Amino acid sequence: MDLINSIHHLFWQAPWAQSLGLVALIIGVSAFFQKDDQHLRYYLTVFTLCMAVHFFMLEQYTSTCLALLGSVRNFVSSRTKNVWAMSLFIFIAVSISISNIDSLVHILPSVAIIAGSWGLFREKGIAMRVYMSCGTVCWLSHNLIVGSMGGILIESIFLIANFKTMYSLYRESHV
Repeated sequence: MDLINSIHHLFWQAPWAQSLGLVALIIGVSAFFQKDDQHLRYYLTVFTLCMAVHFFMLEQYTSTCLALLGSVRNFVSSRTKNVWAMSLFIFIAVSISISNIDSLVHILPSVAIIAGSWGLFREKGIAMRVYMSCGTVCWLSHNLIVGSMGGILIESIFLIANFKTMYSLYRESHV
C-alpha cells in the first residue's frame, strides 16, 4: 500500500510532467523492440525529446540539457558514425555535468550519454544495445533518485525490451 501511495503522491506533485513521462514510455518501449538499428535511433530521438520536456517540467535542468543533447545525438548518429561527432557529444555531456553539478545524481545522465554515444556511433546490433543498456541503468538510477515515475517505468521496461531484442537478434544470427 505504501508503494501505491508513493506513486500517487509522485504523480500528483507534477501530473502534466508525469503524464508526459508515461507518453514517452510508449514511444521508448517501441524503440527498444526495433530490430533495425536506424529505426531504434529514430524512436530514441523522439523519446529523449519527450523526456527532456518531462525533466524540464520537474525542474531538473541538468537532466533536461542532457536529454536534449541525447535527442540530437540520437538523430546525428542515424546520419554519421564519425568519431569526432561522437567525441563532441561526449565532451558536451561532460561539460554540462561538470558546470551544473550540485548533486552526484547529475553525473548519472552524463555517464549514460557517454555509454549511449559509444554504442550509437561505434557499434551495431547486439553490441550497440549492450552499451545502450549501460546507459539505461544510469538513467534508471537517476530517475529513482529524482522521483521520475514515468522515467522509472520507462527505463525498467527498456531493460527488459532491450534484452528481449538482443536475445532475438542473437537467435537469428545463430540459425
